[in-house]
Amino acid sequence: MEDVRPARRAESIPATLWAIALLALAPFPVTALLYAYGPPDVSRPALTTLLVCSTAVLSFLGGVRWGLETREPRPRWMRQAFSALCAVAAWVILLARGAAPDSWILGGFLAAFLLQWLFDHHAPDAPSRYPALSTAVTVSACISLGLALETAMRV
Repeated sequence: MEDVRPARRAESIPATLWAIALLALAPFPVTALLYAYGPPDVSRPALTTLLVCSTAVLSFLGGVRWGLETREPRPRWMRQAFSALCAVAAWVILLARGAAPDSWILGGFLAAFLLQWLFDHHAPDAPSRYPALSTAVTVSACISLGLALETAMRV
């Protein structure tokens, strides 16, 4: 365990960072609600937007984890590989649209977000404020994807 940084004191999350995070997460509930309850001509584009946002955010989370790992004196290749796999999986799921039912695509994104969250919360060297931000992203994405999944299963 000598390759793991010692725990640092807890950092508070600045209000401006929370504001940025909430603005960045706004497309998740907005597009999910439009898909579930919007008019038919808005529904399909809203689902596409939700899936593209999911891809972008999962790729971002994988990139953040990659960056945190590469700052270590001896980066662990397994953690780097999982970070890259998260971004690749997001693109594979998105590109599978049309070849698989929307419910499977939405379920794939739900699973990918939850796996990324588990990976993030078992990382020994993440900044102390990272778990709270990662949880906010995951909760927003998963609730929105869950609403869209429920709608897709009814359609």
